[in-house]
Amino acid sequence: MRVHVWTRMTSFSAIAVLLAGVTTVANAQARATSQQRIPVQKESAGEVARRDSIARADSIAALEAARRDSIARAEAAARQDSITKAEMARRDSIARADSIARAEQARRDSIAKAEADAAAAAAAAAAAARAAYMSKGFFWGLAAGYSSPTSSYSDAFNGGWNVTVPFGWQRRSSRWGVRGDVAYDAHGGKSVTQSVAPDVVPTPFNTVTSNFDVGDGSIWSGNLDGVVDLAKWGKDRLSSFYLLGGGGVHYFDKKNVAVTPLVPANGATTPAPPTTYEAKSQTQFGLNGGAGLAFAVGRTALFLESRYFSAFTDNANSDWIPIILGVKWR
Repeated sequence: MRVHVWTRMTSFSAIAVLLAGVTTVANAQARATSQQRIPVQKESAGEVARRDSIARADSIAALEAARRDSIARAEAAARQDSITKAEMARRDSIARADSIARAEQARRDSIAKAEADAAAAAAAAAAAARAAYMSKGFFWGLAAGYSSPTSSYSDAFNGGWNVTVPFGWQRRSSRWGVRGDVAYDAHGGKSVTQSVAPDVVPTPFNTVTSNFDVGDGSIWSGNLDGVVDLAKWGKDRLSSFYLLGGGGVHYFDKKNVAVTPLVPANGATTPAPPTTYEAKSQTQFGLNGGAGLAFAVGRTALFLESRYFSAFTDNANSDWIPIILGVKWR
């Protein structure tokens, strides 16, 4: 036990001696350090002011450089923005111009298409109208001219005049057609001297030479004829050379005949006084045939035509030839 305690005491003493030596060394170094002089140099106020001025100048220069850099950057940014905006404006302007050009072209195309469609529609309508016009066959007209009695009928009547209203059906593409007409012929009466009355105005006097004064005569006619074009020409096929012929019904009005004997009759010493007779009216069937020449004038046709008429009247046929000029409408 004692050995153990002694050992502990010896250890504590060694530690104490060691700590005392370390402390002594530290104090010696401290004293050596405090005895050494540090040189101190004082600066003058002018030097300090100069350095402060240089520092401020440097600061101002730095600030100015920073300001200039900032201005340069701002100007560069502004220029870039301006250039960008100008470029965008230019592109927008080009885009607007292109849009306007496309719109204008579209408008022109639309107008051209509308005009083309209108022209096509007009052409189609004209073609349809022309086809319909060409398919129509009905026509009517009006004509007038000279009417000349012939054969026995000319013994009692002079030439006169005629009015004819034709109507009928004939397609322009066909050579064949049918035509009807209503006509009026007026003829002036003759004064003839012979032993018998003219055949067309029979009277009781037929054995004594007499003077026969025949009154004016007129004929109403209704005819139905076939038509054939021997030749057709022109845009609408309205010009043609044609033949026509058929039959009709003719009404002859009453005629006054003044008969004046020129020699005594039945042993009389003097001629008998003039006597006026009224020949009866009559309606008779007849035939006719002739030719005509038509000339197109627009959608109408002028025509020149002549036919020979022969009606089966009492005692002798009554014949006459009208030559007429007229116009036909379709």
